[in-house]
This record gives sequence, structure tokens and C-alpha cells, in this order.
Amino acid sequence: MLNPFLAARAAFLPSRPDLIVDSRVRKLQFVRAWAGIVVSLAVAVVYKVTAPKELASERFDDAWINVLILTCALPLVVGGFVLAARPPNRGAFARRVRHPLIAVGAIFGSMFTFVIAAAPEFGGLREAVGPIVLIPGGVVLFLWMLPFAVYGIVLSLTNVFRTADIHEVVPPLVSVSASWVMALVNLFTDAYEGVPGILAMALLLGAPLTVSALAHYELRRLRLRHSITLRNTLLR
Repeated sequence: MLNPFLAARAAFLPSRPDLIVDSRVRKLQFVRAWAGIVVSLAVAVVYKVTAPKELASERFDDAWINVLILTCALPLVVGGFVLAARPPNRGAFARRVRHPLIAVGAIFGSMFTFVIAAAPEFGGLREAVGPIVLIPGGVVLFLWMLPFAVYGIVLSLTNVFRTADIHEVVPPLVSVSASWVMALVNLFTDAYEGVPGILAMALLLGAPLTVSALAHYELRRLRLRHSITLRNTLLR
């Protein structure tokens, strides 16, 4: 626990003993996660540099909305998957849900520490505890919590909040659902207003199409190499 990177791996990496790990799919998932991060940062930087301050602020607000959508989509998709399964798999999958919940709780818990440290709403609390607590707390925040949170975000994106601990078919289902929901929200909220049409369309559809292609490839490899399909997983 003294090492933030090892703690993040324990919190965000799937650890089910009988988990099937496909090295090729893992590499593609890592590339997909980093590609999404790079594109998101690039769009944010472009808005920050070329757009008015209000528009840039709206773009960063949209990023937080997307995070909330992903968090909301996760229990809906996982809950639907568990309910669709027949016994005894339904009970087994329900018991494994605690692992993604730990990952989500760890992400929001770690990010909330930065809110406490910086948000004006908690100014009174910071004054109450005084420098005796704030100084060592700040050291822990930046030397331990910051690398834990950043590495945890990367691992969560790569492993779709550790949903493989429920079953191997769950991560592609969650990632596809969340990416298309976020695309629809961006479409109806004009998230890329002011961006040239072709670039806006590429930004809007690039992520869900890439995620869908990867999910199809992942499910296909599970079927061909390990005889795992959605139907036999749900006992349908």
C-alpha cells in the first residue's frame, strides 16, 4: 500500500483466478485507452487555445458529463447482463459485481480528495484542521494520491472498470454501450459546436466505431479460441 502504482494495480486490474487473458486483445485495449486519452486532451487543448474562455469552460464541463454518463452506464449494462443470465450463472455473476464497484469507488474516492483540497466549498474545513494537518496531507496528496489516481484512470479505461472479473464478455459490452451513449449525448448537446463538420463527425463517431470494432474482434476471439459466446455465458 505504500507504493501507489502497486495499490492501483490491486484496485483496478481484474484478478479472477480463472480469467482468460488474451495478449493480443490486451494490447489493443491499451492502445484504445491511450488513443482516447490523447484525442480528448488534443480537443481540449485546441478549444483552450483558439476558443473563447466560456466555450473552453463548456468543453471541460462536457468531459465531466461524459465521465458521469460512463459511471451511470456501467451499472445499467452490468445489471442487465446479470438479470439476463440464468441460474446458477446469475448468482455467480452477481457476487462478482463487487470488484467493478471497488474500482469505481476507488476512482471517485481518490478524485474527491482533490476536491476537498481545492474546492472553495471546503475552505472552512481546511481552515479548521489547520496547517498541522494540511501540510502532511498535501504531501500525501501529491506523492501518493496523484499517481494512484492517474494510473488508476488509465487502468480503468483499459480494463473497463475491472468488469472482466464478472465475465470476459462484459468489458466489450460495457465499452460499446458507454461509447455510443456518450456519442449520442455529444450529438444532442452540440458538444463540437464550432468545429469543422468533417472533424466534428470524426470526433463524434471515431471513439464508438473504434470501440465497437475492438469489441467485435474481442468477442470473436473468445468464440473461436475459447468457445465462449454470449448465449452460452447466459445459459440461453
